Amino acid sequence: MTADITVVIPARNAAATIEAALSSLLSDKPVIRQILAIDDGSDDRTAEVASESARRLGLPLDVVSIRLGSAGAARNLGIERASGTSIFFLDADDEVMPGSLSLLGSALAGQPRAGLAVGASIRRTKGRPDKLKTPYGYGPDRGQNTRRYLRNELWPIAMGSALVANRATAGIRFPETIGLDEDTCYWAALLARAEVVAIEAPVLLYHHNEERMARRFITAPRKTFLAIARELDSLEAAGVERDALQWRKAWIAQRIARQLIKHRMFADAAGMMRAVMAHKELGRSWKAAQYLARIRFGRLAGFGPAAGSAAPRRTLIVSFDPAYPPASGADLRTFGNAVAAAAIGPVRLASVRPAGSLQPSGLDIRVVSLTTEADKRSHSLGLRRIKGENRIPRPALVRLKALAREFRPDTIVVESIPLFKLLQPLRPLTRRLILDMHNVESDLAAQTPGNAPPAVSPEIRQLERRAAAIVDRIWVCSKLDRERLKAITAHETPVDIVPNGVPRAKRTSEPLPPSPGTSDGFPVILFAGHLGYHPNIDAAERLAGIILPLIRQALPAARLILAGRSPDPAVRILAKLDGVVLIENPDDMGPLLSAAHLCIVPLRIGGGTRIKILEAMASGVPVIATPLAAEGLDLAGGEDLLLSDADEGLADLAVALCSDPARMARLRARAHDTAWSRFGPQAIRDAVRHGLGLDEPSR
Repeated sequence: MTADITVVIPARNAAATIEAALSSLLSDKPVIRQILAIDDGSDDRTAEVASESARRLGLPLDVVSIRLGSAGAARNLGIERASGTSIFFLDADDEVMPGSLSLLGSALAGQPRAGLAVGASIRRTKGRPDKLKTPYGYGPDRGQNTRRYLRNELWPIAMGSALVANRATAGIRFPETIGLDEDTCYWAALLARAEVVAIEAPVLLYHHNEERMARRFITAPRKTFLAIARELDSLEAAGVERDALQWRKAWIAQRIARQLIKHRMFADAAGMMRAVMAHKELGRSWKAAQYLARIRFGRLAGFGPAAGSAAPRRTLIVSFDPAYPPASGADLRTFGNAVAAAAIGPVRLASVRPAGSLQPSGLDIRVVSLTTEADKRSHSLGLRRIKGENRIPRPALVRLKALAREFRPDTIVVESIPLFKLLQPLRPLTRRLILDMHNVESDLAAQTPGNAPPAVSPEIRQLERRAAAIVDRIWVCSKLDRERLKAITAHETPVDIVPNGVPRAKRTSEPLPPSPGTSDGFPVILFAGHLGYHPNIDAAERLAGIILPLIRQALPAARLILAGRSPDPAVRILAKLDGVVLIENPDDMGPLLSAAHLCIVPLRIGGGTRIKILEAMASGVPVIATPLAAEGLDLAGGEDLLLSDADEGLADLAVALCSDPARMARLRARAHDTAWSRFGPQAIRDAVRHGLGLDEPSR
């Protein structure tokens, strides 16, 4: 065979696996004309690793670095750029069996009327034996092949197990808006057009990640199902039988329901089962009856672990500042975690500083103050405090111990390293003690210019190590913070990712709100946060003094709203600048977000993850930020938000976006969808539940 195959590899953050994928192609090098690695916005050196591996192996690789946002879009770009007479799609974390491309190419060449050749695949799942999936039952009737394929009467075609004739895929593309079943839609459209030749030899080693697949099902399940259903409906225009499409949609709903039941999301599962029951065949199946019974039982039993389990239910959360009503990012995180924990059992929300008289309504949460104004003159805990530790009056610990003995919490969650001196006294008062690290404080101290002498960061690091030895679990905001913390501590204390969630979710409209008007100027730029916090002060000064003037050169009506509690004197001075408005201690962020056209977050200091970004995205406000500001959120630059390191770059992005209404509308919609699907209430409930140890067997 001549070298006439184009290999298309969509890759996003695949630096750990792409070398193995490329190496597996080496035996088929003589039949490969080109390899297109579509690097879809990776930030882990995927492109560099791929290029170096291909150079070493002598493979004809072209890397296309572009931000697309989906594997379907990356494959479609590969189809457009393919120069070979046939195309082979390979995922960056899978491997081809030796000689597979040659085998598939020979099979395709031997059947001139065939549009694709399909081989067997080996599915490898962690903790399970490998499973061989052999294609069978394909005949010359294209309609029959398509119908049986959609009804699962034929083994699914794994990505990387089929070679497609370039002529056959003309006009056929992968759906770009879904991350589930997009390959099914593509293969079904192809089967409706072209004949298929099957071979029994294994051609692919497919690494199946069950956890990742489950996350795709349970994240915004209704939205996921409707998007897949729309793509399936579009296949009717390609001649696919409607009955087969209806069966597939009901089966997808049942498949999503199965994962929702597994994760005890019974209300969502019931919604999915309504789509299943509407199908006359699947709705009457034994499996449907079984799922409905499990949903009914789960809802009657209530959300939570089975009766008699030793999992924690009563949760005491200790913070320094009062977390209710929430005002700053720390408050929003702490209160959000309390709301999630209240779905499992009663919660006490205790603060070292005096709290107000307000209590949350409709939730099993009670706010408690550990000090009074008179306690400010009391002695504090410990002989000395390092810079970064909070002063804790001795009466606060007395009241906290009394509260713990009365409330008898299964779990105590302590807010971050500044409250380190509470950990050892609380250790004997609960079965599970958790440290919620809003930031990795030693890393944050090292970032902050002039924040402390060089000895401070090592002292904080020592506290973090000691804390890890005391507590049972640690919570962090992001994967990045987990990596930072594990590099610091030598203990095997479990570190759970409990992300910051959409703040004030109950008061925020989940449907995408309309775009704000321009009667009060355009654009209205919002920056919200604790305006007495050094990183926010620095950001506000650059926004008002540098970025806004640059934007106003092109958009003279631009205004900047600085909104937050406890403004520093340096921030108050900014309100005297032209186009800058300061709103101190806003009662409700909703009207400010509704009126904002942009949210610019130019942080160059900070840790954890920025709730202000999630709040803006969830309200449909496009976000422009520095990479540090978006650090840990795993957002797609150019798709979920726009990124630049420089003040001038942030201003240029703002002007360009405001000059392109279509792009602004796309950014609003994408950001809104990402915020609710990945950081909405259900995602936080699941994370807190796992962080409380409720998904683990009782010990």
